[in-house]
Amino acid sequence: MFVRIRSLVMGLGALALVLASSWSTAAPVATQQDYIRTLQQAARHRHLADSPMWRTLLHYRVQPLTRQDRSLADDRDFFLAPDGAHAPEQELDATLAAFFDPTVRHALDQPAACRFIARYQWLQEELGFDPQQLPPPDCPRYRQWREGIQADKVTLIFPSAYLNSPASMYGHTFLRLDPQPAAGQNRSPLLSYAVNYAANGNENEGIAYALKGLTGLYAGQFTNAPYYLRIREYNDLENRDIWEYELALTPKEIDRLLAHTWELGPTRFDYYFFDENCSYHLLSLLDAARPELGLTDRFTWWAIPLDTVKAVTDTPGLLKAIRYRPSNSTELRYRANLLGPQGAGLAQQLSQGQLPPAELMRHEPSADRRALMLETAERLTSFEATRKDSTEAATQRERMALLTARAALPAGDPLTVPTPSTDPTQGHNTARTDIMVGQRNGHGVVLIQAKPAYHELLDPEPGYQRGAAIQFFSLMLGKTSDGHLQLEKLIPVEITSLSAREPLLSAKSWRVHIGLERADNARADGSRPLGINLNGGPGLAYELTAHENLMGYVFLDNQARWDRSLPRQPWAVGTGLAAGLLADVSPAWRLQLEVFQRAYLDHQPKEAGLLLQTRYSLSKQWNLHGRCATSQRSGMPVNQECTAGLQRYW
Repeated sequence: MFVRIRSLVMGLGALALVLASSWSTAAPVATQQDYIRTLQQAARHRHLADSPMWRTLLHYRVQPLTRQDRSLADDRDFFLAPDGAHAPEQELDATLAAFFDPTVRHALDQPAACRFIARYQWLQEELGFDPQQLPPPDCPRYRQWREGIQADKVTLIFPSAYLNSPASMYGHTFLRLDPQPAAGQNRSPLLSYAVNYAANGNENEGIAYALKGLTGLYAGQFTNAPYYLRIREYNDLENRDIWEYELALTPKEIDRLLAHTWELGPTRFDYYFFDENCSYHLLSLLDAARPELGLTDRFTWWAIPLDTVKAVTDTPGLLKAIRYRPSNSTELRYRANLLGPQGAGLAQQLSQGQLPPAELMRHEPSADRRALMLETAERLTSFEATRKDSTEAATQRERMALLTARAALPAGDPLTVPTPSTDPTQGHNTARTDIMVGQRNGHGVVLIQAKPAYHELLDPEPGYQRGAAIQFFSLMLGKTSDGHLQLEKLIPVEITSLSAREPLLSAKSWRVHIGLERADNARADGSRPLGINLNGGPGLAYELTAHENLMGYVFLDNQARWDRSLPRQPWAVGTGLAAGLLADVSPAWRLQLEVFQRAYLDHQPKEAGLLLQTRYSLSKQWNLHGRCATSQRSGMPVNQECTAGLQRYW
C-alpha cells in the first residue's frame, strides 16, 4: 500500500512539473500576442495608418480616377499584408506583428525590423515599444551601410535638359549626400555618395525605349554610387550644366531620409516617363525626411524634373544654397569667346596636332594668351576623346605634350566660368495656355491652345537652354465665324534643337514634329479634314552676332503627310529646305521668321510658305503673342492666317 501511494504521489508530481513547464512556455507567447494586439489597437486609436508619414513610407496615393488607395511600389516583397498595397491599416497591423519575428527571410537576409528600418524607427517613436517585449533589432547590414555614408547634408542635383537622350529631355534629378569633413580637412563633394532613381532600360532601343517608358514596362530602382561617377556621366559625357540646391535638413531628417532610402534599395517600381519618374520618386525621400512637406501630393498627372525642383525651392525654409557646375562644353564655349575666332582656331590646331606647342610663340606673343590657348587645347583634347572613344594612351600623350608646354609658362589665375544670372527655377512655368483671335482665309477665328510641357523657341529664354524647344501633347481647339468648335491639332511630340556652330564645337541641329492636324485647304464641302503630319530633319545653326541675340538656321525639311484634302491622293511624301531667323529685339521681345519650300513624290503639288511670329513678355508668366502664316500648294488657293492674343504660364 505504501508503495502504491508513493507511486501515485510521484506521478502527480511529474504531472505538475509537465503542466508547469507547459504553462511557462505558453505564457510568453500569449503575452506577446496580447502586446501585438495592444500596439495595433493603439495605432488604430491614433489613426497612424492615415498619417502622412505612414502613407509616405508605403508610397500610398489616391488613384485620381477611381479615388482608391494604392501604393506606387510594384514589388510584392515590399508589403507584409496580403493586400498591403491597397490597405494601409492592414499593412500597419502586419508590420507591427512582423517586427516580433526575428526570422531572416527578407531582402538582403534581414528580419522585418531591419528590412523596413524607417517603419520600425517611426513606429517606435509613435508607440514607444517596450524593450522587454520587443528588443531593439540588431541590423549589421544597415549599420555598415549607414556608417559608410555619414551624411551631414543633402543636396538636390539638377543636370539640365539633354535633347539627345529620350530619358533626359526635361532634365534629371538626384540627391547628393555630403559627409561632415574631419577637423582640418577640406573634403571634396566628388567623394560623396549620390542617390538616384532611374529606369533599368537601354536607350539604344530607340522607339521601343520610348514606348516602354511611356507604358511602365521598365523597372525603376533606387541606387547609390559615388558622385564623381554621376559627374562623369552628366557633366562630362553628356555635356550638361549641373545645378546644385543644398537643402536645409536637420540631422534627424537626414536619418529618416537615409533609413527610407535603405528600404527602397531592393524595391521595384514601374517606371513611367511622365509621372512616376526619377524626379517624382526622389520627392518621396524628402517627404520621408519631413512629412509635412507633401511634395509628391503636388503632382498627379505628370512630374517634369524642373517643376519638382521648383516645388523644392519654393518651399519656405527648405533651400539653403545654390551652386553651379558648368559642363565641359560650356567651359569650352566660354574659353572660345575669350580667345576670339583666331585664338580659338589656334587652340583647335594645337588639339588636333596641326600646330606643335613649340611653334605657338610665332603666332601669339602674349604669354597669358598662349597659356589660355594651351589650357583650352588640353580641355578640347579630353572633350573630343570622350566623344570619339579615343584610346586612353593616345589621349594621355596628347594631353601631356600640351600640359608640359603650359607648365613652362607663368602660372595665372584659374579660369572660372561665370554663373548664369538666372537659374532654372527662375524661368517661366512649364505649362502654358494660349487664347488667340484673328482671321483665317477671310473668316474670323478663335483659337484656344493648351501646352502641358515645356518650352518652345519663342518662350522667354532665361532658365532654359538656348535654341532648345520641347513640346508634348499640345492641344488646340478652334472656332471660325462660319463653323463650330473643333479640334485643330494634337501634337504628341515636337522637338527642336538649334545648336549653334562654334569655333571649337561642331554641334548639330535637328527637329522632329508628329501631329494630328487639320488640313490647310478646305474640300469642296468646306470642311478641313484631320490628317497626320510627320516632319523633321537635320540642320545647321549659327549665332550671327557676338551678343547672341540673332540666330540663323536651315533645316532639311522632310515631310510625310496623310491629308484627304489633297487633289491626287490622300498622302504626300517630300523634302525641301526651311530657313529662318530667331531675333531678340529686347530682353522681352523675340521674333521668328521662317520660309520653306518642298517638292513631293508622285507629282503631288509643290508647297511653299512663310511664317512670322512674335512674343512680348508682360511678366514672367504672361505674354502677348502674334502670328501670321501663309502657304500655297501649286495650283491650289493661298492659305493665310493671322492671330494675336495672350499666353499664360502655369
